Amino acid sequence: FGKAVAEWDMIRDGDRLLLGLSGGKDSLCLLHVLLDVQARAPIKFEIAACTIDPMTEAFDPSPLIPYLESLGVKYHYIKQPIFDLAKSGSLQGTSICAFCARMKRGALYTCAREHGYTTLVLAQHLDDFAESLVMSMFHNGHLRTMQANYSERKGDLRIIRPFAYVRENECKEFSYSAKLPVINDNCPACFQAPQERRRVKKLLAKEEAQSPRIFSNLRRALIPLMDPEVLADLAKARTDRERRGGRYGGAGKPYSA
Repeated sequence: FGKAVAEWDMIRDGDRLLLGLSGGKDSLCLLHVLLDVQARAPIKFEIAACTIDPMTEAFDPSPLIPYLESLGVKYHYIKQPIFDLAKSGSLQGTSICAFCARMKRGALYTCAREHGYTTLVLAQHLDDFAESLVMSMFHNGHLRTMQANYSERKGDLRIIRPFAYVRENECKEFSYSAKLPVINDNCPACFQAPQERRRVKKLLAKEEAQSPRIFSNLRRALIPLMDPEVLADLAKARTDRERRGGRYGGAGKPYSA
């Protein structure tokens, strides 16, 4: 955690952080790490949390309300009828999982802006970064993953992922030992949707059993791709190659094996 925060200059003096708190093990773990760092850090920064309740019987994050109150953390609990919106025809061809994620992210941006937070904190870990890279390569042919620290398009809000170097099993172990009040997600849409990320997770776990250092190597490979400037350069190079008439920069003819 500390290495990623320092290398990517994630938390700065005077920052007002808003943590996207789903109630899962990762975001709850990150909340407690941030509170511990806040108590010991030489700089001053604020911490608040926001949960988007999609208003479905399958997922009820409301037990987080008294829990955050007991921690003394400023808490924004926002109800949004995401499933009703999906049923009304707002999906526009996307899966309900993608629609839900997009709606939640938009609500987090709105909350951050309305309350003057400088930085939105998300809890994706190294496993998530690696899985995103593999899926992007397999399905889109792009070297792409999530970014560690970047500004939203309007430039008024930074998004950081302090767990970029943290393994998922570390979050799981901490959530068990600290007895965190993890909210189980029993959304039927999530279970019925294509589970490509789960398949990639199993693939990487199988490889890790054969090569225990695989995630250390993946982290080194991922670091340049976490940088928004590198991603922008890659996108520009790809566009330039396509304009020259070949995906790999030939004199008009695409490369073929």
